[in-house]
Formats: sequence, structure tokens, C-alpha cells
Amino acid sequence: MFTSKADAFCAIANVGWKFLQPINNVLRAGVLPTPKWAPGPLLKAAQRRPTELGVPRKTSSLCPDCNREAAEAVLTGENEVADFRKQPGIIDSEILEEGGRILMRKVCDRHGPFEDVLSNHPDFFRRMERLAFGRDFECAHDHELHNHGPNSIRSGRGSFLIVDLTNRCNMMCSPCFMDANAASYVHELDMEDIKTIFDKAVSFKPQREVNVLFSGGEPTLSPIFLEAVRHAKSMGFHRLHVATNGVRFAESRDFVLQAREAGLHAVYLQCDGVSDEKNKHRGLGNYMEVKRQALENIAAAGMRTSLQVTVVNGLNNDGLGDIVRFAIENIDKIHGVLFQPVMFTGRDERISSDDRYAKRYPLSQLAYDLQEQGSTTWRPMRDWFPMSDYGIFAHLCDVLTPHAELGSLFPDTHPNHGMFSLLLVDTDQKVALPIPSFFNLEQFMRDIEEITDRGRRPAFTRALVRLSVLRNFDQKKAPLDFGLAQLRGLLNDCFYRVAGDSDDWSQKTYSYAGRWRVMTVNGLWFHDAFNYDFSAISSSSTPVATQQGEISFCSYNGGGWRKVIEHMNRTATLAEWHRSHPRHEIYAKGRNVDLARPIGGKVETSLVQIEAAPKPPSIAVS
Repeated sequence: MFTSKADAFCAIANVGWKFLQPINNVLRAGVLPTPKWAPGPLLKAAQRRPTELGVPRKTSSLCPDCNREAAEAVLTGENEVADFRKQPGIIDSEILEEGGRILMRKVCDRHGPFEDVLSNHPDFFRRMERLAFGRDFECAHDHELHNHGPNSIRSGRGSFLIVDLTNRCNMMCSPCFMDANAASYVHELDMEDIKTIFDKAVSFKPQREVNVLFSGGEPTLSPIFLEAVRHAKSMGFHRLHVATNGVRFAESRDFVLQAREAGLHAVYLQCDGVSDEKNKHRGLGNYMEVKRQALENIAAAGMRTSLQVTVVNGLNNDGLGDIVRFAIENIDKIHGVLFQPVMFTGRDERISSDDRYAKRYPLSQLAYDLQEQGSTTWRPMRDWFPMSDYGIFAHLCDVLTPHAELGSLFPDTHPNHGMFSLLLVDTDQKVALPIPSFFNLEQFMRDIEEITDRGRRPAFTRALVRLSVLRNFDQKKAPLDFGLAQLRGLLNDCFYRVAGDSDDWSQKTYSYAGRWRVMTVNGLWFHDAFNYDFSAISSSSTPVATQQGEISFCSYNGGGWRKVIEHMNRTATLAEWHRSHPRHEIYAKGRNVDLARPIGGKVETSLVQIEAAPKPPSIAVS
């Protein structure tokens, strides 16, 4: 006897699945379409270039000292950029398991041995590799854009296109991956740079949806910040974000409204803990007051925030559960949390081995610390997936919408360097639980891979997806009042996030106002020269757009390219800059931001009107 309609539907769906699969397997597989944004037909599993995986395995890495010397030789004029492009300090390395850890070991003939920890949970490390979706299309017509020797990006569009507007900052943090406020020069993009960057961004295939992330330094210090957002919006980019410390967003609601009207979609807000004590290393005296005010102002302007957390072992790793709880309690303002284990570049590139060992935070540890700190009922081996698995849903959207102008958002991320977990949040009770606790997400993704590989007509593909949804949902384990109707609504909302491309996409993604919401918790591990792995560089999900083309975030910061490119394109020496520009305020050594002080004159603004309900996406499974 079934205890609910959902149980009956689930049983029927399993019967239907078992009945249809033999028929589906006997029939000849169809051919996937060739969208105009792609360099060829959509890829089936067997056609995807395999990702280099496995333990033990050999790969190429960098000698930290050789890499620094090679970059400095360009800065002093001893070598040309072509020399650095060809040989940035490459050495052989090995990834192996030893003593319950996954390690990288390498030896430089000149500078001796180096060792770093990649994971302290080998089974979890292997789970991420086992579940990885695989690489996106090889890039086409991109020679000038991706011309960085062994550091060149070879596949995918990336999920974030990072645009560093300035190396100036109004804080003096430690750690700082770019050593802001310590350089002897100013590197700042102008509008001609911005126009060139976005022209090049649409010059190659695959052309997919991409999140543009204006960054720095502190990007809101750039005099062209708002104009850059407007230009990106005019070029057809709708997913416009800014990575910020939040000071300007806290100081002035008028500034936030201007950013929203310019086209800004959302904010990545630096936040390393939920107390001033956990953020003392940032140097801001009233840190949490600033963050809370920024959150309020951003929400009032019709946007949401993702918390961006730099995790340093021994500094804030014991407060990660508190951050997730804070996000859940503020679900009306916060979209998700991005945890980024510290990378030893910029201010910390010369860190001692002892300090590096002490502060290194392997990405796998995030899953276990969050389980232990009890922010929700996480189970690491059930609830976490490699970030490339977002691509499974993107691929389904692409199969169902072959005439779309752009491909869906597809994170082409190596499984050792990116992972995610999805939480269902009850906005009434402000509690959350992992979605895999009541919905077999792993099996659902396997089903979608199998469905899309068969190349059936859209109607049959949708029917199989609906069956998979039903057969993987266990209502007995779901929250009270959460049933199939609520599940369908959430799925439609999630698909719209990866596939929507209309001019009003930003407003529509915010218009879902149901009691139940999905919160994404992501972990991104960026390489520095100590744990650099060239096998993961060629499919970067986070390219940085520069005057010399797009280059992976890891290569730009961990591989020395930032020094070279900023030196080649520096705007002025620091002394020259200060002779023609007023000094901006720097909040350090416990200094407070005066949140009561008005910033400029009153700006005529109006709040963005947001529709009450989203337009259902064309790939809806309901």
C-alpha cells in the first residue's frame, strides 16, 4: 500500500523506466544537433576528451622559484614575454596517495624538492574524479585569445569571465592573492580596454552563457565601473556580477541602485566569518556592520548576494558552518556561498614551507568540516559533486533547445579543483537540508547522461526526464509540505538559471518567490605555484580577460602571468598616479567605515520592477 501519491508515482515511474529502457537501447541512437554557437555537433559521453585523472599519476607542474625568476626576468627586461610564454618554470611532478593523503611531489634540479597536500580524504577525492562529467568542446578560432603556451585554455567557454578593473583597493588584507596596495604601479583598465575585452569574448566558439565577474583590487574604485557594466549589458551579457569587499555598497544605497540600473545582476561579497574576530586579518574595524549594511542595500536594490569566503587553516576553518547558517537565515538576501581555500600568491608567494603546511586547506576538508560543524545534515560521500556535473544539466538544456543563440552555462572544471552541494531551504523556518537526502541526485544525473546520449526527439527526452524525476524522489524523506509540485517548481527555476538568455533574464531569475529555495554551496580550489597542475589548466572555468587575451585564473595569479601583464600594461607609477589623482581611503589597522557619511549628491534612481513569477523555461520538466 502506498503511503502517498508521490510513492505511487515513484513506483509507476520505476516501472515505466524499466519498460522503456530496453526499447530505448534497442533503437539506434540519434544524432545530436549542431547549434550555431558550437564548433560541431553536441558531444556524447564517448566523444568528450577525457580529463586526466587517477592516483598515482604523473603530470607537469611549476617550480615556484623558477616561475618567479622567469616572471621577474620579463619585468627587468632580461627576457621577452615570448620566453615566459614558452618556459614559465615547468617541472615534472607526481600525484600519489600516502599516509591517508593525496600529495603532489616534485623536484627541481636547481631548487630542490617541493611537496603539497591535495586532499586528506582519498575516498572523497576519488569520488569527485569518478563522478566528473568531462570536458566541453575544444575551442575554435581562438588562437590570439588563448595564446599563452602551456598555460593556454584549450576547451570550454568558462563559467566566470573575470575582468580585473583595477589593482587599487580600499583595504589592506592578508592574505591577498594579488598583493593589492603593495605594487609600485597602478594597473587600471579604461573603456577602450573594456570594449576590446568584450569584443574578443564573443569572437570564438563555443559561445555559451557566462557569468561576468568584475573584480580587482576593489572594482568599485574604478572610475569606469558603472560604464563597464553598462557596456557588457549592451553586448548581450546578462549575468553581470561584482566581487567586492562591500564598502561602497554599504556606504551608499544610491551607488547600489546605480549599479543595478547599469545592469548588475548580483554581488559576490567577501566574508570570511560571521564575527569581527573571524575577520581581523582584513583590518576593517566594523567589518560585520559593513557587511550587514551592504547586504541590506543590495537586497533593497533588487539583487542578491553570494558570500565569498577565503578559507585559511587555523584562521577561520572552524567557523564555516556558522557562515552557512548565516546564509540560510538570510536566504531572502543571500543566494549561495563560495568557499575558496587560500592560494599562496601575491602577498604570500614567498611563504615559508612551515607556514604553508600549517595554513594549507585542502578542498576535500570543506565537506567534512561542514558536516562536523552541523550547519545542516551533510554527508560528504552523498551530498557533494564535482563542479563539472553542472554541465550535465547544461548539456540537457542544449539538447532540448538546439536553436538557442548561446549554449547553456557549462563549468569546465577539473574534479580535483571544484565541487558543489545543493541545499533545500525552507524560507519560513530558515532551516535547510541537502537535496540528496530525499532526491537521488547522483542517479538523476546518470539518467540524464544516458537520456541525452540516446539523441531522441525533444518530446521523448522530456518524457524520460520526467520519469527520472519521479523515480528518484523519496517524499517520505522530504520535508513536510514538500511534494512533487514543489520539486517541479524548483527544477524549472534551476534550469532557467543555466539556460535563460533573454534581456530580462536577471529580473526573472529573482522572481521565483516560493517557500522552498535552492541554495548552492560551492568550493573552488585555485592552484598556486606549489600545487600547480597543468592537466587542469587547459579547461579553466574561470578565465581572466586581459589586454593579452583570456587566461585561466590559476595561470594569471598562481602561474605568474599577472605580474607580466600588469607590468606590460601599467597605467602609471604610483608616484605619477598620486600627482594627478586624489588618494583613496584605505581601511586598515582597525579603522572603521563611517556608514553615516553621505557619498556624493543625491542620485535620481528608481527601483527595478520585478515580476511576481518567472516565465516557465522551454525545457520545463513539469
